[in-house]
Amino acid sequence: MTSIDQLIEAVWSLDPPATSRSQIQICVSRLRKLLDSSGHVGTIRTHAAGYCLEFGVAEVDSLTFLAQLETARATIARGERESGASALRAALSLWRGPALCGMESDVVRRGATGLDEQRMSAIEERIQLDLELGRHAELVAELHTLIGQHPSRERLYGFLMLALYRSGRQVEALEAYRDARAVLIRDVGVEPCAELQSLETAILNRDPVLLGEQSAGSWSAQPRTQLNHTSGHGGRRSWPVPQQLPSGVADFTGRHRETARIVGFLTSSAGTEARNAVPVVALYGRGGVGKSSLAVRVAHELSDQFPDGVLYADLQGMRSPRCDPSPLSHFLFALGGYGRELPDDPQVRRDLYCSFLAQRRVLIVLDDAVSEEQLKPLIPGSSTCAVIVTSRSMLSGLHGARHVPLGPLDPSESVEMLAGIIGTRRVHEDSDAAAELASACDGLPLAIRIAGGRLASRENWPIARLVSRLRDERGRLDELEHRGAEVRSNIALTYGSLDEQTKRLFRLLALVDTPDLPTWIAAALLDVRPTVAERLLENLVDAQVLDVIEYRDARGTRYRLHELVRVYAGEVLHDTEEPAERLAALERATGGWLKLAETAHRELYGGDYTTIHGSGTRWPAHDDLEVTSITDPMHWLDTERPALVAAVRQAAREGLAELAWDLALTCVVLFETKGYFDDWREVVAAALQAAERAGNRTGVAASLYSMGTMHMFKGQLGDAQQCFRDARTIFEAQRHDHGIALVLRNAAYVDRLVGDDTAMMAKYDEALRLLNQVGDEVGVAHVMRSQAGHWIEVGEHDHARELLDQALDIARRRRCVRVEAQVLFSFAALHLQLGELEAARQELHRVLRIVRASGDGIGEAHALCELGRVRYREGRLEGAERTLLHACELASQLGERLVEAKSLYTLGEVELARGNSAAATTHLGRAEQMFGQLGSPTWIARTATLLSEVRPDNRTVEYT
Repeated sequence: MTSIDQLIEAVWSLDPPATSRSQIQICVSRLRKLLDSSGHVGTIRTHAAGYCLEFGVAEVDSLTFLAQLETARATIARGERESGASALRAALSLWRGPALCGMESDVVRRGATGLDEQRMSAIEERIQLDLELGRHAELVAELHTLIGQHPSRERLYGFLMLALYRSGRQVEALEAYRDARAVLIRDVGVEPCAELQSLETAILNRDPVLLGEQSAGSWSAQPRTQLNHTSGHGGRRSWPVPQQLPSGVADFTGRHRETARIVGFLTSSAGTEARNAVPVVALYGRGGVGKSSLAVRVAHELSDQFPDGVLYADLQGMRSPRCDPSPLSHFLFALGGYGRELPDDPQVRRDLYCSFLAQRRVLIVLDDAVSEEQLKPLIPGSSTCAVIVTSRSMLSGLHGARHVPLGPLDPSESVEMLAGIIGTRRVHEDSDAAAELASACDGLPLAIRIAGGRLASRENWPIARLVSRLRDERGRLDELEHRGAEVRSNIALTYGSLDEQTKRLFRLLALVDTPDLPTWIAAALLDVRPTVAERLLENLVDAQVLDVIEYRDARGTRYRLHELVRVYAGEVLHDTEEPAERLAALERATGGWLKLAETAHRELYGGDYTTIHGSGTRWPAHDDLEVTSITDPMHWLDTERPALVAAVRQAAREGLAELAWDLALTCVVLFETKGYFDDWREVVAAALQAAERAGNRTGVAASLYSMGTMHMFKGQLGDAQQCFRDARTIFEAQRHDHGIALVLRNAAYVDRLVGDDTAMMAKYDEALRLLNQVGDEVGVAHVMRSQAGHWIEVGEHDHARELLDQALDIARRRRCVRVEAQVLFSFAALHLQLGELEAARQELHRVLRIVRASGDGIGEAHALCELGRVRYREGRLEGAERTLLHACELASQLGERLVEAKSLYTLGEVELARGNSAAATTHLGRAEQMFGQLGSPTWIARTATLLSEVRPDNRTVEYT
C-alpha cells in the first residue's frame, strides 16, 4: 500500500504544488489504462489510504531476482558450489545497471539503494565462490571495474588482492591495498578494516594459507653441547673432589629464562679452546631478589658437567667490604694443597691456584661480591673452568663476563613461591589475599619467604590476616621479619654503603608518589642542578635500589624506586629530615610539575590563554636552569598523566592548596581532549577540598569552574549549571574578571544545549567583553566561534562567516591549532548548511589532520560525526555509515555522549534513506533516549519528528 502523501513526496520532495493530489490521481489513471491495455487489468487497486499495485513474482524483475537469489543460496548451502555460482550468475543477469538510474527523488533513491545493496551482496557472494573454484585470473579485470564503481567497498579490495596474489602478482596485490587505504582515508576518514590489514600482512609474508595449502614445517631440536668429562689426572685421585655448594632452597620458583641463559652460556663456552678465557656469568640485582638462590640452583644443575668439583665462597658483600684473601686459601686447600705448605705471598698463591685448575673442569661460585678487585684473585685462567658471580651492583669492570640482571618475581611466580611454602590448598582457598600478599612483598623472594614462613608457623592464620597487617606501610617492614631473617636489615646494608648526598636523595625520593621519576624530580627535591642529580641517581641504580625505565616514546631516562625500598626510605626520611624540609622538597617537586604543565599549555594555546593561574612557587624559579624541553605538548601531557594526577593528589593531601588547584586546572586541556574523566574528577575533587580547607577562595572558584566543565562534557547539564553559578559568584566577589569570563563562556554553551538562546547570547557577549579586557585573545576566538555556531543555525550566514574569519585569524596568529581546528569545524558546518558539500568535506579533512596529529580524540569524534553527515547528504550511504559508526564508537569510548547521540541520529537518517525502518527505529530510539538524558530539547524534538515517520504508534521514551 502506498499513500498519496508518499507519492507526492516521491515526485516533488518537500515542495509540492497546490495541485499535487489531483496530478497524482491523473497520473495513476493514465498508468492504469496503460496496464489494462497490456493485459494487466486490475493490477492497480484504489483504497482509502492510497493505491496498491498487485503483480506476481514472475512479472516483477526485482522479485524474480530475490527468488533466484534464494534458490542459489540454498544450492550453495548444500555444498554444490559450481551450481551455486551458476545460479548466482543467472540471477545477476536480470540486472542492467544500477536500480532506477537517473531518478532524483529522495524517496525513490532510498528504495533503489536497498536494491543496489542486494545486487552487490550477490556479486560479492559469486566472486567469493569463483575464488574458491580457482577462477582468480578471470576475476581481476571485473574487480577493477567494480572498485571503480564502488570505491569504498572493502570486500572488493580484499577479493582483488587475493585474486592478484593467486595469479602470481604479489606487488600488484600490495598496491591494491595501498589504493584501498588511500581511498578510505580520503573519502571516509578511516583506516582499512582489520581483515584487510591482516590480508596485507599475509601477502607480505607469503602465507601459504592464501593459496589454500597447509603450512608444512618442523622444528629441529639442536643437540645440547656435551663437555668432555675427563679429570685431567692420569691416575687415581689422592684428594676428594670438592663439592662446596650449600643446599638449594626447596621453594625455588621461576627464573626459567635466566637459568636457561646461564646454563647455555657456561656449557657452550667452558672448555672451548678457541676462547682462551674462563667463561664468567655475573648475576646482579638488589638484596633479597634471589641471586644466591639462583646461583646455587644453577651450580647444582651443572655439577655433573664439572667432574673435578664445585668451589663456593660467600664474599660477604657489603657486610665485609674489604678485599678478603681467605677464600683463596680455602680453595687451595680444597684442591689438594696443605695449609702449612701455602706460600704467604698473595701473588704466589694466585699462581698456585691457577696451576691447580689448569687441566681441571671446576665450577667456581663467588657469592655476594662487592667489587671487581675482590674477584680478581679468584678468577682462574683456564677456559676449562667456569665462574658464577653474584653482586648487588653490575660489575662492569669484570671484563668478558656475561652480565645477567635479576629483577623481582612476576605476580604468578610470587604466588607460586608462596604456595610452595604454605601449601597450595591455603593459597587456592584465599587466592585474592595471596595475590595481594605477593604484591606487598614487591616480588622479592626474601620477603615472600619471610611472609610464607610466618604463615607456615601459624596454620590457623588466614592469609588475609597477614595482608591486612602489611597494608600499613609504617609497620610493613616490622611484619617482614621471621626468626632472624628480615628485609629491613637487608636494605639497611645498601643504604649504609652510600655517601651522604646520595643518602639524602634516597630519603627524599620516598616523598614522591609518582609511578616513576624523571631526573629533574631528584634535582627539585635536593634543589640542585640536574647534572648533579643524575650522578646521584646513577649511584642509587648501581646500588640496585632504583630501576632504570626506558620508554619507547622517548621520554628520556626514568627511574622507579622498589616498593619495599621506598617503605624503608620513608622510615629513615621521617627519622632524619625535619617536617619543614620535607614539605619544602615536595613543594619544589610539585612546582616543577606545574611549570612543565604550564609550558605545555602555552605551547598548545600560544600563551596563558583560556586558563587562570595562582601564585604558587614554580621550580626552578628562573629560566636559567632548564628543566626539559617540550616539543610535543599534548604527547608530553598524556605520557605524564599518571605523574600529574599523583602530584595534584599529593599536593592537596599535604596542604599545598595553591599548587594543587593550579596544576589541576592546567591539566584540564588533557582531560577534555582525551576524555580522561575519572582522572579529571579525582584531581578537581582533591584540589577543591584542599582549597576549601585552606580558605583559598580563588582556588575554590577555579575548581568549581573545572568541575562544571567536566559535567558539561559528560552531558550532566544540571550539575554543570550549578557549578558555574557557584564559581561565578565567588569570582565576582574576588573581582576576578578572567575567571568570570571563562565561566560565562562555558555556561553559555550549556544554555545552548538546553535551548535557551537568549541567555546564551547574553553570556557570550559579556564573556567576549571581559576576555578582550583581560587580553585573552584565544578565549575571544573561542567565543566568536561559538557565537558563529548560533548564527549558522538561524540562517545569518554572512555574520557567522565574519566571526569565523576573525576567530581563525586569531588562532593562526597565536599558533593555537586546537582552536583553529574548532573554527574550521564551524566553517564545515556553515558550508553544509549552504549545501556546499565539497567545501564542507575539505574543511573536515583539515580538521581530522589537525586533531589526529595532536591526539585529540574528542575533536576526532566530532569531525567524524560531521563527515558522516556530509557523506549522507552526498548520497554515499555506505561511506556515511562507516564513518558514523566509527564516530559513535570513538565517542562512546571517550564518554562524549552528545557526539554519540548525534551520530546515532544520522545513522537513523541513513537507514531511512535505505528504506530500512527497523534499523532506523533502533538508531533513532537510542539517540532519542540519550538526548533526553542530556536534557537537549532541540535534539529531542528533531529526533521525535524523524521517529514519527517510522513509529506508527508514536511511542515516547521516558528519560532517566
